[in-house]
Amino acid sequence: MPRLSVLRRVAFALTLALPLLSSPSARAIDLFGEEFPTVDDVLAHNRGHGVRFLDRQGRFIGSIGETYGDTLTLEKLPKHLIQALIAKEDRRYLEHDGIDFQGLARALAVAVTSGSFSQGGSTLTQQTMKLIFLNRYDRWSRKAYELYSAGDFEEKLGKKNVLYLYLNRAYFGFGAYGVDAAARVFFGKPAGKLSLKEAAMLVGSLPAPSRLNPFADLEKAEAKAALVLDAMADAGFITERTAEQTKRQRPMLAAGNKAAVLSTGHFRETAKARFDRFAADRYGGNRPGPTFTARTTLDRDLQAAALRSVETTLKRHAKRMGAAEVALVALDGDGAILAMIGGRDAAARRDHFNRALQARRQPGSAFKLFVFLAALERGLTPDSRVDGSRMEFTDGRAIRNFDNRYPSSVTLADAFAHSTNTASARLTRGHAEEIAAAARRLGVESPLEPDLGLALGVSEVSLLEITQAYAAVANGGNKVGGHLFLRIGDPAGRTIHSHTPQKPERVIDPRTAGTLKSMLAGVMRDGTGKTARLPAALARLGAGGKTGTTNDYRDAWFIGFADGVAGRGLTVGVWVGNDGNAPMKGVTGGSVPAEIWRRFMVEAARLKG
Repeated sequence: MPRLSVLRRVAFALTLALPLLSSPSARAIDLFGEEFPTVDDVLAHNRGHGVRFLDRQGRFIGSIGETYGDTLTLEKLPKHLIQALIAKEDRRYLEHDGIDFQGLARALAVAVTSGSFSQGGSTLTQQTMKLIFLNRYDRWSRKAYELYSAGDFEEKLGKKNVLYLYLNRAYFGFGAYGVDAAARVFFGKPAGKLSLKEAAMLVGSLPAPSRLNPFADLEKAEAKAALVLDAMADAGFITERTAEQTKRQRPMLAAGNKAAVLSTGHFRETAKARFDRFAADRYGGNRPGPTFTARTTLDRDLQAAALRSVETTLKRHAKRMGAAEVALVALDGDGAILAMIGGRDAAARRDHFNRALQARRQPGSAFKLFVFLAALERGLTPDSRVDGSRMEFTDGRAIRNFDNRYPSSVTLADAFAHSTNTASARLTRGHAEEIAAAARRLGVESPLEPDLGLALGVSEVSLLEITQAYAAVANGGNKVGGHLFLRIGDPAGRTIHSHTPQKPERVIDPRTAGTLKSMLAGVMRDGTGKTARLPAALARLGAGGKTGTTNDYRDAWFIGFADGVAGRGLTVGVWVGNDGNAPMKGVTGGSVPAEIWRRFMVEAARLKG
């Protein structure tokens, strides 16, 4: 039965091909039209759009869609790259006329005897046609069209141009289309400087680039490169000795590119969505050329530090955390997003939900920033006294303090440092509207219920918007709006978007912002945020933050700033919790989130000090 199935498929392909071959006026597909296009027209045909993302220093952090490097002629490519391609993919390339009938007959013979197609019979000419014209056709229809058109295609273009097209259009994995993009992604160099081993690895990945590229599986990539080198020796392009020596070489991979791609998936997905809006405003549905380049606000070093901080801390607290998720966002004083983690699956290959932006969760005591800001703005001071005693209602409900202490009188500063809910509730009573207005003024756009629940942080917010509010306090009172791009360029190098710093919008009086910063420092020094306390050298620059924990440990937050870190200082927000809102095992804002925050700030200071 398997052999009969193979024969039926071959017969189907021939059934499609023979009528085409017998009719000179018929066309399998409109490859050529009345006038055959230029080779560059063919190169551009059906080429998709993509965005190459760079960090703020211009370093690669990944791509989305089809992204290409420089278009290179064969003269600008290493001879051994072209030889490797011919030796592995089409040994008789220089002899056949587009269809290798010997190779096709051999592949059919093996298929008929084995019952499956284990050998490919496609020439590089056929593969090039598939890449550019036929990739949407099913296998057997495509084979029929190739049989009809390959000779004509190669005759009109010439063998040299077929190789030119193939090497500049083939997919090599990790979003790299064309050999120059692949060389830059995997080895951090232009294609013209590829070594023999590197060339063999790229050619070896072609049958399954997503699985065989050196970032996906180095061991398999090495094995495939060895097969390519053996093929080159068998074809007489290199000696067996050279092949064996080259197999033992260890390629210098651009490991930073791999790490950046794997850690920035959520950031790229968010950036792509915003890029699409800019491109739609500029071009509608007719974008020019294949590859746009976006220089983002992200710092590749800080992103790596954020991921290490998260992974190290989650590993330490694995039993407590279970499958709970995590999000982190780091902003400078202008709102540039320097690092972002939207969930445990940082690559966002399976999980496109960005918890740093899209999740709305109860902030708990982290929302007290606005309660105490409103109190300061109506004339209270850190030394003002407020009642922290028990608050019980006629229906039996009561407001609880986490430490189970209920002082009859407590200073504003101590109530803030120890997240005294009863004191916060009394500061909110009669002032809920002004507290909600303060939050909106600082950039919180999520709906807020102006009632006593504000004191306990029951109105849901996103991590980004509340971190922006803390950044406004940290920078002395100017509103902060998170942004992702420094510049976006189209394929011709024209700027379609650039970030222009806006005139600062003051949303807090500088003296009030300074007072609130001191109170946030007290949280880390004497209150619930002690775990986040920084080494003395950093603490002297100025640092502060606030914890947040909701009922039954469903959400845990730490949001804080450190002056002088990474230049003008950083404000970083961290959240952990379960997507389904299930309780965690005793995780508070002062535990896992504060530890992640501290690790990240210490490493950021070391990297950017």
